[in-house]
Amino acid sequence: MEVEQALKSDADDLAYLIDIAGEGMPQYLWSQLAEPGQTALEVGALRAAREEGGFSYRNALVCRDQGSVLGMVVAYRLPDPYVVGAASEYPEIVLPLIELEALAPGSWYFNAIATYEAARGQGIARMLMLESKERGRLQGCTEASLIVASANKRARHLYQQLGYQDIASRPIIEYPGCPYGGDWVLMTKRLDG
Repeated sequence: MEVEQALKSDADDLAYLIDIAGEGMPQYLWSQLAEPGQTALEVGALRAAREEGGFSYRNALVCRDQGSVLGMVVAYRLPDPYVVGAASEYPEIVLPLIELEALAPGSWYFNAIATYEAARGQGIARMLMLESKERGRLQGCTEASLIVASANKRARHLYQQLGYQDIASRPIIEYPGCPYGGDWVLMTKRLDG
């Protein structure tokens, strides 16, 4: 297994995995952007293939085994200052996430971390996060941040093992296919730790 920079050709894998990481919210949002005859995941893949924007293959690392993608992480530096703007600019279900991101300006933000189900339990997410964290340091970030559903016990356990601590939370606004109720939780960690 090797961690490497994602390629544009990984866009289908990235879309599928970011939907897992986003608890189905990405696919729901993409479905609203889909043209007739286009699937939500096709919209996601087009977004992943972009050259710019947070959810771009350029901000992703993948773990490969014999050429196949097993998992990925999408991470980048959050703006500082982080200007939220008007609530009307965002879909309602995204607002709690935007509010939490704004509490960690300038941090190395783990937007999405996911592995294919068959590859779980092999340390892939941990490996991807550690490699990505080094990129954050190189960009001058002193803190890393991420947001996770409070009910996602497996992910929360991993993040706590890696030294992330709960900072703030906002209620999840449920959407079609939402697997959890509860809260979105912002977790942060010093990058020198």
